[in-house]
Amino acid sequence: MPKVEVKNGDLDAALKSFKRITSETEKAYKKHEFYLRPGLRKKEKEKAAAKKRNKYNKRRSFYY
Repeated sequence: MPKVEVKNGDLDAALKSFKRITSETEKAYKKHEFYLRPGLRKKEKEKAAAKKRNKYNKRRSFYY
C-alpha cells in the first residue's frame, strides 16, 4: 500500500502525489497480470501503435 506524508497541512499536494503513485502501481499490476509470449506482446504493441496512428490521422484529416 502506497504511503504519503502530509507536509505542512497541504492535503491537496499529498492527495495529488498519492493518486500519481497509485496509478503507477496499477499500471505495473496490469502489465504483469498474466504472461504474454514475446510474439503476442509484439503483436499487441503493433496493434496499439496502429490504433494510435489511425487516431492521429483521423484527427489530422479533419482539419485538411
